[in-house]
Amino acid sequence: MTETLVRAPTPFAAPDTPLASAISAVLRRFGEGATTPDELPELQLLVDELEAEQPLAMIDARLRALSHAGYLRGAVLAIADHLARNPRLDLALRLASELLDALDPELGVALARAILAVPADAAKSVGDDRDRARARAARFELEISTNLMLADHLLERGDVSGAQRHYEAVLAIDVDHTRGLRGWSSCVRELERRGLSTEHRSRGLSLLDGLEELELAGGVGLERYELGRPLGRGRHAVVYEAYDRRVGRSVAIKRLLGDDARRDGVPARVVEARFFAEAQTLAKVRSPHVVALLDVQPRHRFVALELCRGGNLRLAMRKRLLTPADLPTVTEQLRLALRAVHAAGAVHRDVKPANILVREARPGSPVALADFGLAIGSEPRGEPPSGGRNPSVRAGTLRYLAPEIKLGIQASPASDLYAAGVVVLELAIAPAPLPADFDRVDPNFDPRAMLDELLPDQLGEPWNALLERLLSPDPDQRKW
Repeated sequence: MTETLVRAPTPFAAPDTPLASAISAVLRRFGEGATTPDELPELQLLVDELEAEQPLAMIDARLRALSHAGYLRGAVLAIADHLARNPRLDLALRLASELLDALDPELGVALARAILAVPADAAKSVGDDRDRARARAARFELEISTNLMLADHLLERGDVSGAQRHYEAVLAIDVDHTRGLRGWSSCVRELERRGLSTEHRSRGLSLLDGLEELELAGGVGLERYELGRPLGRGRHAVVYEAYDRRVGRSVAIKRLLGDDARRDGVPARVVEARFFAEAQTLAKVRSPHVVALLDVQPRHRFVALELCRGGNLRLAMRKRLLTPADLPTVTEQLRLALRAVHAAGAVHRDVKPANILVREARPGSPVALADFGLAIGSEPRGEPPSGGRNPSVRAGTLRYLAPEIKLGIQASPASDLYAAGVVVLELAIAPAPLPADFDRVDPNFDPRAMLDELLPDQLGEPWNALLERLLSPDPDQRKW
């Protein structure tokens, strides 16, 4: 997504436009019960960044952090409130993406279609020819991104004809667009398989005839994998669904991004070394409850992983696919996963719902631990070599950090058990969020004092006892 702001001063803000109506619907949908900026400082930081018109990448990073911390509803409400007063189409598209992801897919579709309905003239900037050219390019990129998002969503939902129309809208702007071509071709093949007409609906798309087998330019560079839709993107890598032609199965391809995507000051060689160190760690772990490593291709800068189609645990809790009723099975699978990780001599260091994948998008699906990007070898627990505290070891997400890590002591298997305890508690009280106290840097915070108040009565003493052990401030007391 471009960082150029695409503005539409009058049509966007008019109260009777589809976009204004969609944003109003978001405000109504999420206005009740959402965390507010005056209740959470991190939400206020998001509001400040919105008001300062910070680049989308910065806002997106803040949104992801709030989502991982369990405050997505509050963040969505803050963005919608800002959009109602300050038009910005790229931000509206980011909001639509979040709605489509899990919160309210129908509202996400309505918002995305409302973005496409904003007249192109409303997005033109004033100024010289160069300004207008930049605005046109930004508008084209916005339309491509919006149509791709809608197409992928509709295809996943089974609306192949609807998806085809949006892929065609992409190709009407850029006839060589690789994802558009691949998506359009997939729709054509599926419609033909169903015996339905695949007559082109968009002008000029007869140019696509015969291109169904076009390989993805600039892709993984191998004939073995056929790339599909993107599943997610991090700071340094993007994950695609792919088809392994050699074995005949769907996989997840995690590919290292180019140097232009590294904006956090970390040298490219360090990022690449970390990327493949993660694969080496994962290769040592043997467990059906850990995402399996299937292939490593350093030359083409990617690894192939077992595909989990249900998203992550946070998403599954939000969609009610996994609920407190699934606590026994999810807890046991997580316990076995960590036992295998620790048996392989590793410490995960980032156990959290976003890194626990759900194998199928159905209620009660099994889960698998993933994302070993922060994993390290399992060393004896103790002080840093210098004898002092080392803040650099505080890798991970704050609410899942064990007290010793907050003090700067090296992570250990017991640190993973503490993080797992927070995850178990989070599932046990879902859909209620964890208290804000979990986001404190204070190493003396002891969540066990909250258990009687937080845990539902029907769970019973065994769960209370388990969480008392896992959440103990003393690593030696954490037994599972």
